[in-house]
Amino acid sequence: MTRPCIALLTDFGTTDTYVGVVKAVIARLAPDTVTIDLTHAVPPGDVRNGAFQLWRSARYLPPGTVFLCVVDPGVGTARRPIAVRFADFIFVGPDNGLLTYVLAPDEHLAAVELAAPEYRLDRVSATFHGRDIFAPAAAHLARGIRLESLGPSIQDPIRFALPRLRLAEGVKIEGEILHIDRFGNLVTSIGLVEVDQGMTRLLPWLPGCEDASIRGEEWNVRLPSGHDVRFRSTYGDVSADEPVALVGSDGLIELAVRGGRADQVLSLSVGQRVVFMPRE
Repeated sequence: MTRPCIALLTDFGTTDTYVGVVKAVIARLAPDTVTIDLTHAVPPGDVRNGAFQLWRSARYLPPGTVFLCVVDPGVGTARRPIAVRFADFIFVGPDNGLLTYVLAPDEHLAAVELAAPEYRLDRVSATFHGRDIFAPAAAHLARGIRLESLGPSIQDPIRFALPRLRLAEGVKIEGEILHIDRFGNLVTSIGLVEVDQGMTRLLPWLPGCEDASIRGEEWNVRLPSGHDVRFRSTYGDVSADEPVALVGSDGLIELAVRGGRADQVLSLSVGQRVVFMPRE
């Protein structure tokens, strides 16, 4: 029999005991559960960063995984603690937009507010719902407790506005900087992109975007400064310290600098507009 799995994504860091205590609660309530640390290095309170990190990792977990997601600057306020069953997974965390990307397909989902006291710890702190509410809920769900037992149904999990991604003038794809990884690479919202035999195809990963095929193999990414970065296959296609645009491991176009940090060299930050376009 396959052991149940809980995947953890938080902004707790590893300096303090927060992650260890959350895992201890899980171990007490669901001792047969496998726990996987996706990351605990989401910048403190950065819900959008956590939402993207969750999207990029969720597809690799086994069906039935319970995701324990805690990036919660509103802990202790009126924001709801929730659990959402979507596709083959259950997501547990604060109702603050953290699930925006994984729920973007907007297919059938079931969601509840985590209100049932029997599935919390006896004492609930106003500052550590990860330990007192979310970890117990995730553990009970991993053990097979029905989602509906944890609280009343809700219909409207909070989602933030999705990033820019659109086809312009029939040949340009407009997007924005979505994420900066620890190497300084700039992940854009432009994707999913496939280049094959003289055609470039945009397979949108966000709702409301067109599936478009555009003739051409020679492309640039135009920056807000008006400068262009050449689109290549890999980092090794350019010289040291040279910028390059390529399809990253998530299928989204990234900007990188070989041997350097693209965020610093190109002076770009999250939210800035970029355009994938034919080389002039």
